[in-house]
Amino acid sequence: MIAYNRLYLDNRAVQSEASEALAKKIITAEEHQHIRASYPYHFYTPNIYIRIGLFLLTVVILLCCLGLFMLGGVSSENGIGILLIFFGIVSYAALEFFIYDRKVYRSGIDDALLWIASGLVFGGINLCASHINASMESLIIFLLATAGVLRYADHVIALVAYGACLSMIFHIAIGLGPAARAFLPFLIMVVAVVLYLLFTRLSAEQYLRNYHSCLALLQMAALLSFYLAGNYYIVRELNAYISGSPRPVALSWLWWLLTAIVPIIYLIRGIQKKDVIFLWAGLALIAASIFTVRYYYHVLPAELAMIIGGSVLIGGAYGLIRYLHSPKYGLTSIASGDPHLLEKLHIEALVLAETFQSAASRPADTGVRFGGGSGGGGGATGEF
Repeated sequence: MIAYNRLYLDNRAVQSEASEALAKKIITAEEHQHIRASYPYHFYTPNIYIRIGLFLLTVVILLCCLGLFMLGGVSSENGIGILLIFFGIVSYAALEFFIYDRKVYRSGIDDALLWIASGLVFGGINLCASHINASMESLIIFLLATAGVLRYADHVIALVAYGACLSMIFHIAIGLGPAARAFLPFLIMVVAVVLYLLFTRLSAEQYLRNYHSCLALLQMAALLSFYLAGNYYIVRELNAYISGSPRPVALSWLWWLLTAIVPIIYLIRGIQKKDVIFLWAGLALIAASIFTVRYYYHVLPAELAMIIGGSVLIGGAYGLIRYLHSPKYGLTSIASGDPHLLEKLHIEALVLAETFQSAASRPADTGVRFGGGSGGGGGATGEF
């Protein structure tokens, strides 16, 4: 299903976990080198700066090639649409070639080809098929993005697929009448809960290990969308957008309550389960709740509010760092490379296997054995 070599992906994950274990001094440098030699991979993955450069260069080359094709005299919308779809398919084929033959992986070239191909196919469909409504456009984006996630495990494409899914539900609900519009926030929250449970279930499957990072990102997106569906500001503004004019929001007390307590629930859940996704979501959404309250109720001048808030955050962060320097209740302030992913690969078993293998390959010790020797000097010769 996935385009990249699965063995290389597994070996890359093993090497990454081995490097993390070496940094934590769980394994020795000799064991780390033995793991690297035993689990090689041959992907081309440059650093971030080269990746950005290759991405921009690929985009420029593709756009120049598309411009040359369009100089052929295509003028109608259908003709341009067909050309865009054709060029998108060619870009997909080029992407498969670079992955299969050049072994690129997150190199900038494959990123650019995937985005350009998806955008061209979507633009071509829009030009060829007239009078496409918003829900149909969302469906097309969802299908293209889902195919991109399944084939290439791209993180940003995964977020696009999730956003397109919510957009499709939103536009379908709007078209069903006033009753559906009234229950739209509850519908989005229910969908977010169901999708979060689905992503959590899928992330526990070993055969989907190459998609675990995408699923973790989608879990975060589901938590954020659940909060945003009940945030007072979002509900009020969407209600004004749908109705065409600002008006009071029904059940305003409920939206204010959800705005205040959902981030706290996320934090408590993250602390109880030691779940970094809930912790990050809760911390980010506490700031969103504060900004929501600040937007409607100006208790203090903005400058003074920022000074007080920043001072409290700095003091709280310093206090927590000092308090959690020694692990307490399963929490610590000591930096860790990626503990959430480290738990998913049993590095201890791998290290033990590699250690026993390296020990078995050494010759057995049969005790001290004296051999012959030679010595000379001062005119003396002979064997001792």
